[in-house]
Amino acid sequence: MRFFYVIFFIVIFTSLSCGFLSEDDKNHNLNTVIDYTQVDVSPTFKNCKNLSIKKNSVCFSEEIHKRMQASLITYNFVTEQTINETVLIDLLIDNKGNFRLKKITASIAIKNQLPKLDSVLRSAIKKLPRITPAFKRGIPVTTQYQLPLKFEVY
Repeated sequence: MRFFYVIFFIVIFTSLSCGFLSEDDKNHNLNTVIDYTQVDVSPTFKNCKNLSIKKNSVCFSEEIHKRMQASLITYNFVTEQTINETVLIDLLIDNKGNFRLKKITASIAIKNQLPKLDSVLRSAIKKLPRITPAFKRGIPVTTQYQLPLKFEVY
């Protein structure tokens, strides 16, 4: 009879420990797929903070263009030929909200016509303020942003 009780408790203990009788394990879904190319919350300037996600993205783009334009307008670029081209600036926004220049992509014509453009852009990026970084699952992450700047010099 004692043997029967021991076997009975072993069967019950094994069943409960494996989760066979537990409904929680059957209904518990885990999202283990993480898309590292997308962030949950985009980087944000202080004046864009209380906007919706879509409006925040537009505000961020407008704000960075406005600040870069304000820095570039102080320089008096003089050229012999007209320029109507776009320069691409690849920026990294680190997990602390600091801007770093990754790469400047410009045509040879722009580089020849505006030889100081590279240093002027680097200076303008250094003047950008620290912002709220992007977040992925509640953790601040580094993001990359490509800023197209249209140059029209006549």
